[in-house]
Amino acid sequence: MNHSKSILLAAFLFCLLLMPTVQAKTLLYVPADDRPVSLEYVADTVKAAKLDIMTPPTADLASRNRGGDSYQLWQWVLDNCKQADAIILSADTMIYGGLVDSRTHHLFNYELKARMDNFRKLKELNPTARIYVFSTIMRTPKMSAGGVEPPYYETYGENIFQLTALQDKEEVQGLTGEEQKRLKEVRELIPRDDLNDWLDRRSKNFRMNTELIDMTRNNIFSYLIIGRDDTAPFSQSHKEGRALTKSASDLPASKFGTFPGADQLGMVLVTRAINDLETRIPIVEVHYALGSGSDTIPTYEDQPVGKTIIAHIVAAGGIVMLSPQRPDLVLVVNTPVNGVTLEADSFSNLPISTPGMHRFADEIQSYLNTGKKIAIADIAFGNGADNSLLHELAGRHLLEKFSSYSGWNTASNTIGYAVGQGMLARDMSDQKRRNLLAVRYLDDWSYQANIRSQVDSEVLYPQGGSLVYLNQLTPLLTAETEKRIRSFTKANIDWLSPERIHVSFPWNRMFEVRIAVDPQP
Repeated sequence: MNHSKSILLAAFLFCLLLMPTVQAKTLLYVPADDRPVSLEYVADTVKAAKLDIMTPPTADLASRNRGGDSYQLWQWVLDNCKQADAIILSADTMIYGGLVDSRTHHLFNYELKARMDNFRKLKELNPTARIYVFSTIMRTPKMSAGGVEPPYYETYGENIFQLTALQDKEEVQGLTGEEQKRLKEVRELIPRDDLNDWLDRRSKNFRMNTELIDMTRNNIFSYLIIGRDDTAPFSQSHKEGRALTKSASDLPASKFGTFPGADQLGMVLVTRAINDLETRIPIVEVHYALGSGSDTIPTYEDQPVGKTIIAHIVAAGGIVMLSPQRPDLVLVVNTPVNGVTLEADSFSNLPISTPGMHRFADEIQSYLNTGKKIAIADIAFGNGADNSLLHELAGRHLLEKFSSYSGWNTASNTIGYAVGQGMLARDMSDQKRRNLLAVRYLDDWSYQANIRSQVDSEVLYPQGGSLVYLNQLTPLLTAETEKRIRSFTKANIDWLSPERIHVSFPWNRMFEVRIAVDPQP
């Protein structure tokens, strides 16, 4: 090598040393509580997409028997916010302590104001970071058990739901004479102090959500989602949702979204944050199964699912196109033929091979054969997967080929996970993508649609146990559930070793399970 070339090489190497190293983008994320769907599964998705994620100490987050510590969480956020490129926060956690805390707290107005002021302080500390916030309208369930509502709701919850449903319907459509009579009867069944307590907490929640909308209008937040947790076409949640939507009517879809659901909101906003950081807008094509399709109004929700799906895709940073030449993702939606979403553990969810299911599976396989990336939102049933669809796809050895799959809890919970993990799959290795798929199949299909009801009837009830407090039966139920999930895996998921699967019950109840899959050796 001559002298001039040596000088050029040395100069080049010196310049490389001076160049700043490219660091992975960092997200700061505070979930609604410590459940796997809120915290662990979201963090695993971000890590699989090759980004760093900061989450607060678990001990400060709300858990089944512990309220969240908003003071400590705000301290952690403010101390660490300057390290983040994007900040994604649950307003329910930062204001009340957590999702359940938002329904049960006894906070004074001055305490709420101090916590709201911290959002402005956060923006001042890190003005360059995008701040994404998700909040919920306090839910109006038809009933409740297990201490996730005020104690009186277990007694009067059905009456409270009926009362507010009739009041909402009276405003929207008017009531028949019989309905007016029922409204009066139901009102008299509910103790006045209990109803006032419930309505006072809702009033505070409504006021906080209105202030979050104002903050979004003033560009403190890059995006705000207000979810309607456990709602219905007529309910107090629907009524408040109408008012908040009107209040935010001047905000563009690029800054604000509202739709049913709560547990999926963290996944949706994390996905939007990543898409914004990567300066991309995924193009999504949507296809429905035969039947009611986009007109389906799922259980626990208050609007047609077609509207909900578009809102989720936009909130996650994407756009919907009818027939794009090259979509980034095809969202395939499994809806019930008749538009009625029964529970996944019902007799109707037997694995039955029908011509309609064959045709649906043929369509899915044809999309894969043309190289399209497929996400499946399985909302034919509530609280679990459609056995007929999953058995059909497993028989065709397609389960490991999708960008994402989801089929848990409410339709919107499912949609949020399918859209979020589907959009981010492009950044993942095949192994990471398959691991995320495995967790969803084992949770939504194996456990929720099948094994949960089996263990309830064959193990829990004979032992005199409770669905909502497992307590001393936890070791027995854990061992039996893990054994059955591993057996299910061996029979149905041929690309996953059963020994890699571990199970636990993080909230001491049968409703949810934590699925952990060991990394591939």
